[in-house]
Amino acid sequence: MSDEIQRIPQHRHCLNCNRAFVGEGRYCTPECENGRVTELKKKRNGLLIVWGIAVAIMVVAIVCSL
Repeated sequence: MSDEIQRIPQHRHCLNCNRAFVGEGRYCTPECENGRVTELKKKRNGLLIVWGIAVAIMVVAIVCSL
């Protein structure tokens, strides 16, 4: 039984699509890397907008309380 065990070669998983690949880097293809970078930029921009709105609300609240 132990003679039939297949070994999986050393590999990594792509951070974008989670597909297994053999090689260096964090992504399986340049397209996956570009897609991930675009996705992260969208998330960052969304968070910056939320933080900006929160700061604006705080400033308005402080000004109105004076």
